[in-house]
Amino acid sequence: MKKLLCACLIVAMLVTLTACGGTGDGKASGEKIVLNVHMNGDPVAIDPAFAYDNASSLVVNQITESLLTHNPDNTLKPNLCKSFEATDPCTYVYQIRDDVTFSDGTPMTMDDVIYSIRRHLDADLGSYMNWFFANVTSVEATGEWEMTIKLAEPQATWQYVLATSAGMIVQKKFCEEHAGEVGSASVGIIGTGPFVFEKWENGSKVILKKNENYWDKAAKTNVDEIVFSIIADDTTIATALKSGQVDLSWDFSSKLVETIQGFDNVELKSWSGMGIEYLAFNNMRKPFDEVNVRKAIAYAIDLDSIFNNVIKDSGIKGDLLPMTDSLFTVEADRWKQYVKDHGGHVYDLDKAKEYLAASSVPNGFDFTMYVSQARSQAYDVALVVQQNLKALNINAEIVTLTQDEVYAYQFGNILDAEGIRDYDCLVTTWGADYPDPSANLDPLFNIANIGAGGYNCAAYSNETVDSLLNQAVTTTDESQRMELLFQACDIIIEDEPYYVYNYTKGFAAFNKNWSLGDMNYTCAWDWNFKDVVYNG
Repeated sequence: MKKLLCACLIVAMLVTLTACGGTGDGKASGEKIVLNVHMNGDPVAIDPAFAYDNASSLVVNQITESLLTHNPDNTLKPNLCKSFEATDPCTYVYQIRDDVTFSDGTPMTMDDVIYSIRRHLDADLGSYMNWFFANVTSVEATGEWEMTIKLAEPQATWQYVLATSAGMIVQKKFCEEHAGEVGSASVGIIGTGPFVFEKWENGSKVILKKNENYWDKAAKTNVDEIVFSIIADDTTIATALKSGQVDLSWDFSSKLVETIQGFDNVELKSWSGMGIEYLAFNNMRKPFDEVNVRKAIAYAIDLDSIFNNVIKDSGIKGDLLPMTDSLFTVEADRWKQYVKDHGGHVYDLDKAKEYLAASSVPNGFDFTMYVSQARSQAYDVALVVQQNLKALNINAEIVTLTQDEVYAYQFGNILDAEGIRDYDCLVTTWGADYPDPSANLDPLFNIANIGAGGYNCAAYSNETVDSLLNQAVTTTDESQRMELLFQACDIIIEDEPYYVYNYTKGFAAFNKNWSLGDMNYTCAWDWNFKDVVYNG
């Protein structure tokens, strides 16, 4: 009965995709070129202020554009600005392009630029990007096409901020006229990007149309319409790729890699990612507030078994450091030696039992693990962990949630009556915002990110670590900055608030009738389809 139901659901999903315009070769009737894209959940909002997950970014990046972007090697380059420079350690000056138009044909002005950046500072808006601006004292127009941002203290990582959705430009007039509705299914948003918001059917799809007023005449795309279809089931995703009903999939379970490699009509790209997958123990909820409990669990997890049976070649075995070597962009040799010196996770049941015996729950306990139903590989990892922990009489109940629900918990938007994150443990993922060790350390371990809208989903609170991270932010001498981060990592490794099990590889699957141009695959902020071309 279950198999029959599953088959019916797959057929229903594929019928839906076909109804959206796909015919298996990227075209619909009348030769309109439709790009059918898979995503695993609804956007949080169609607004760069809330585009901090893959689904939101994938859509928003087509409608709005940032002042800076990245080259394929992740170095910075101008986008909606012509140039930028730090005139002193606390002053950044951006020369803005004067030839950009919004999708309604009106010119982008300095008012729009200043408004777009200042919006993230508005506490009433609650922008997910607000934490990027904690050190900003002013955002001003200092010339006809010049913007100057001043910082309270030097900040080595500020250079990267405006290459994220924090630097995307929206139309001030539209946002003011639609206050309270911006980013919703009813109005969407107006930006400068190659596509325009058309429709959002919650739980089903988002449709964008070609921007007929797109300012960048060098753009190569011949796409008339993009249909983002929400599919959470692995079998349905694979079937849709093989049949051609889906042309492009970015955010699929790594379990599908071997299957997709066998499709003659699909090209699979892979790269070393900047992401990590982990168990986040809620350090503000008993018994996970005890380091002995966290260490007991860590020693009880058989990571070799997880890789041999679940992850295989689709990832890289995680270790005690909460970042991949893709972030070792400063003093890489020192970081590599640090990893070598500290080693990785060790499976040792005797030690696990010793740590649990020293805790307040020596006889075991019950807890729940939340995992996304859209990430089947993470669910399989949770099953292995569940089985491993039985040796300690720890009973882990696995609860599957929608991806949207996982993001809500991860970003601190669901709290209990006492204002504490309302979960025991999350099995989830984090992708660095920029190629620097601070890109993981600041959001995941800073005390300021524990509450609503923050990304410290272990609710980890250590005043010494906080002080070291905050000192590192304002240190411009790179060697001194790295030394502060090493000291913070020493404490973090000892406290083990997260169990990092996988350094992710990135994958994109796309139909061979399509070319993606020179898009930078490795960074979610750069998933822009302006050079995507249908060649069928």
